[in-house]
Amino acid sequence: MQPIKSIQRALGYLVFALMAFIFIVPIIQAASFEIKIAVVMPEGSTWTLTLHEFADAVGSETGGDVAIKIYAGGVSGDEVDVLRKMRVNRLHAGGFSGVGLGLVLPEIRVLEAPLLFDSYEEIDYVKEKMFDNFAARFEEKGYVLLGFAEAGFVYLFSNQPIDSVDRLQQTRMWVWKGDRVAENFLNAFGVQGYPLQLADVNTGLETGMIDSFYSPPLAAVAFQWYARAKYMLDFPMVNSTGALLMNKRTFYELSPDNREIVSRLVRQYSAKLVQLTRKDNAEAVKVLSEAGIELIPPTPVQIASFKRSAQKNYEMSIPSLYSQELFDQIRGLLAEYRAKGN
Repeated sequence: MQPIKSIQRALGYLVFALMAFIFIVPIIQAASFEIKIAVVMPEGSTWTLTLHEFADAVGSETGGDVAIKIYAGGVSGDEVDVLRKMRVNRLHAGGFSGVGLGLVLPEIRVLEAPLLFDSYEEIDYVKEKMFDNFAARFEEKGYVLLGFAEAGFVYLFSNQPIDSVDRLQQTRMWVWKGDRVAENFLNAFGVQGYPLQLADVNTGLETGMIDSFYSPPLAAVAFQWYARAKYMLDFPMVNSTGALLMNKRTFYELSPDNREIVSRLVRQYSAKLVQLTRKDNAEAVKVLSEAGIELIPPTPVQIASFKRSAQKNYEMSIPSLYSQELFDQIRGLLAEYRAKGN
């Protein structure tokens, strides 16, 4: 009897093992590779709505192998915090402004040189031509450039009239604390900058510490800064760039097929996000006008002064931020595009 019982026990163990294999293995196979992405934009914004569409597309095309989890509204901290968490793999990717991108790769800020671009089409042309170049530079730093985005053209807002060079230079202008590009920009234009973190701008406007700020129209509305402004100088100063980055370690943990899917889809949805952001900025200008903000056209004297100041800014930024060679390469692409009659 003992041998029979031993055989029965062995068969029982075998059946249990087979059942475990049948039920557990599919669960293991169905488990997703989760990519955690952080953005400062709130849920319901164009950024997050587009990211959720991207996440759904990735899940569908990878058959559930890859899942995207989005941390929105700054719950993961500011851009410095997000980069720090990406380095220790607590987060895997993030959406960044030019400020955050510049913490990794200072020369990317060449795309935010003042008065460099005359149109969105020029921006698109340069970014497409330079994508592989910048992607290689980011990869050397341990990051993968997934796709470009943008906040839009930056304008100057103020409580004070800014219809002349002298009046503009008398303002107390916010400058993003620690942003050398913005500091150089204001210095070159002869404007006094008052450093504050992004979250403190409203307080600064309320207390009178600052009476002016620079921003794309959409951001001025989204952050409610426009409620403290009376004037907007209707002259685009800088294109505020942005991008999605992933840490290199996480990206190469994906299978080759899934890397291709993620890369292709993120480029697709980044392009969509850019177009939606541009549309939202145009609509934000209407909101500003309806709110009573006066859009002031620059005078010829102001425009001439701005061009001289822009040239001064380029000289201040080379080579501390970007090289002469890189700057010339960007300007060469612009000349190439303009020579085609665009």
